[in-house]
Amino acid sequence: MNANPVDFKAPNSIAAIWSMMLPGLGQLMKGRVMPGIFWAFLVAGGYYAYFWPGLTLHALCILDAGFYKGDGSFLALDNWFKRIAFVGMVFLLIAYIYFRNIY
Repeated sequence: MNANPVDFKAPNSIAAIWSMMLPGLGQLMKGRVMPGIFWAFLVAGGYYAYFWPGLTLHALCILDAGFYKGDGSFLALDNWFKRIAFVGMVFLLIAYIYFRNIY
């Protein structure tokens, strides 16, 4: 039995549920401090910009907490297809925010 609660890593399903309630908390429960803080600020900025970008980023945060298994995880940018898709999605979110505020 693990006596040190700091060494405990939450299961993926529990981390996804906590990340649903508060973005970044699932990553923190898995012992990933910097990604947890990053997701918290990123999702907060998305919700501040408008509802849909925040919701999209929140969904990605939940998926990251639920499917993370180490290097090469679900959202790891380990190949060119994922990198291009990520840049395209960021571009679409920025374009959406820009045109939403103009028209």
